[in-house]
Amino acid sequence: MAETIRLTVNGEACTATVPARTQLAEVLRDHLDLTGTHLACEQGVCGACTVMVNGRPVRSCITYAHSCDGAVIETIEGHRGDPVMDRLRDAFSRHHALQCGFCTPGMLATARDIVARFDAPDEATIRHELSGNLCRCTGYVGIVNAIRDVIDQRAADAGGAARPAPAEPVGRPAFTPFEPVAPAPAPACAAAATSGPRVTEEDGATVVRRDFALAHPPEAVWALFSDPRRVAPCIPGATLDSIDGDRFEGAVEIRFGPIRARFGGQGSFLNDDSRREGAITGRGDDKLGKSRVQGDLRYAIEPGTDAGTSRARIELRFEIEGMLAQFNRPELVAGFVDYILGQFAANCDAVLAGGDAAPSRGVSALAMLWAVLKAWTRRR
Repeated sequence: MAETIRLTVNGEACTATVPARTQLAEVLRDHLDLTGTHLACEQGVCGACTVMVNGRPVRSCITYAHSCDGAVIETIEGHRGDPVMDRLRDAFSRHHALQCGFCTPGMLATARDIVARFDAPDEATIRHELSGNLCRCTGYVGIVNAIRDVIDQRAADAGGAARPAPAEPVGRPAFTPFEPVAPAPAPACAAAATSGPRVTEEDGATVVRRDFALAHPPEAVWALFSDPRRVAPCIPGATLDSIDGDRFEGAVEIRFGPIRARFGGQGSFLNDDSRREGAITGRGDDKLGKSRVQGDLRYAIEPGTDAGTSRARIELRFEIEGMLAQFNRPELVAGFVDYILGQFAANCDAVLAGGDAAPSRGVSALAMLWAVLKAWTRRR
């Protein structure tokens, strides 16, 4: 049964008629259009939805709106003319205390409460008070420094001395910065690329065009590429379940850090032996992650610049829907394809030399990051 509640939000009186179990966050966002209050976990864990209710920070995602009838509420859109919040906003900017910004509205509400309740809190106290607000970007150092900065400003305004910087413990060695080390270069037999992958968006699909060299004659490379049973094990994470004429069923598994997806589906292939060109079309679903992918792969094998070598030209068009749709973004695709093709070319070389493709262990997060950084550097 819906009932009407009365609130004072950011200095303005308002009413809302909502069912008894409505969250305060829902009223703020859906009825009052104050979308600066962010919803994430909806279990009172992350603190992104924190707002001030009668001068105290509360989790609006687990607070019933009816329990706030008659309350005074301040959201991130409010705090007009509040000198403490003005200083906090400025300090958050100067100390780089925000990156994606999703946690920032709740973080500022908690930070203001810390400044209001404590005269001279040390770092341990500030971190303890912030423990109910999760930030996945900054590492909290900038946030803590911003709060301490505002507290020091208040002390200076009152005529007190600014908090001295903590002394270094005796015997602690000086910090020595490290230099990033690139992963070991790929074996010489692996792909020799002429350039980084060319990634564009065409008619709603992500399109990658790429070519690489193999130290084997075109007829041997084409014999491998045109045989699905031989070439499938060379594709990282791919398994071929069955072939019926020009139709096939199989799966591709991708692992990148904590992200794991297994796309199972079907498709078809067509090869032109006279021109050494072929195409594969397929689609698949990741049941666990509720994502879908469909794509079209075209390939051609040509003589290389040196006798007895080949050059493979690849064009891949694909679309991803669902939770993994961020992998449609060209800036991620370039490094990802560069890394996967390097593994694929190395596996092809091993098979053509009479060996076996390396067993697939998913995508290395470190190697993947390095490939993405290299692709970004080339574009710059």
